[in-house]
Amino acid sequence: MRLLKKFVPGRVRNKLRSLRDGLAPRIPVTVPYEIRVADGCVLQNQVAIVTGGSGSIGRSIACCLAAEGAIVYVCGMSPDKINSVVTEIVGLGGKAYPQRLDVTDEADIVRTFAEVTARHGRLDIMVHSAGGSARDEYSSLIGQKTEVIDQVLNVNLRGAILCCREAAKAMVPSKTGRIINISSVLGVQGKANFAEYAASKGGVIAFTKSIAMELGPFGITANCVSPGIVQRGEISASELEQLSKTNWLSGYGKPEDIGEMVAYLASPRANFITGQNFIVDGGRSLGLKGD
Repeated sequence: MRLLKKFVPGRVRNKLRSLRDGLAPRIPVTVPYEIRVADGCVLQNQVAIVTGGSGSIGRSIACCLAAEGAIVYVCGMSPDKINSVVTEIVGLGGKAYPQRLDVTDEADIVRTFAEVTARHGRLDIMVHSAGGSARDEYSSLIGQKTEVIDQVLNVNLRGAILCCREAAKAMVPSKTGRIINISSVLGVQGKANFAEYAASKGGVIAFTKSIAMELGPFGITANCVSPGIVQRGEISASELEQLSKTNWLSGYGKPEDIGEMVAYLASPRANFITGQNFIVDGGRSLGLKGD
């Protein structure tokens, strides 16, 4: 329960509890947004795959989808971590299954998507949240190691392409589906000494726009969500002060900010949205403040 409190807002926890207890969601009727989502679980029994589901953002995405009634396959490299996410979701009444997945292994991707699709007869939602920056290895372009470049591109871009390909195979026959890729604001802006990471995330945005055109005739939407700085642990007072100087919405993003955006794009409320990149960064990418 402690992990869920850390990463998931009270609204989502309450909705998961209501699924467990068979009760109407405990939601204040005075808040318009809460009333809107209280109408029901808009993703009831839809099948979702979330790669990178054991990370802070992936965990929040999985929980937010489960809170809307989806059957979520939490994918990741660490069995302990993905089992932890699944245990939290199931304990609160959601539906989730652990699935070990290496997004750099094509055979593993093909097998995972085929097994999930065969088990349920369909795949409704695919969120590619797996990613990495090899942050400890970053240096100038001139000093960067080839193996680090390969690692970043394999996870962030090649992995996204392969997962989207397998998702499309499952979704095209049913002529419906949601593909949501997690990119980064650096994929739009770039950043010195993060060139290959920015290139991989910019590639994800361009790729997503392209497949939105290709898959649109089959009723499949494809969109990106690009986070700015998101809290992944404790944050110091000095870091918070620095963020308040650069973000128009003072402070930092939280994993649930991304999870809620993804849940919206997966829902019927986003039926007519495709090929878009949604930046969730507190206005940081607008520039000017602190420049």
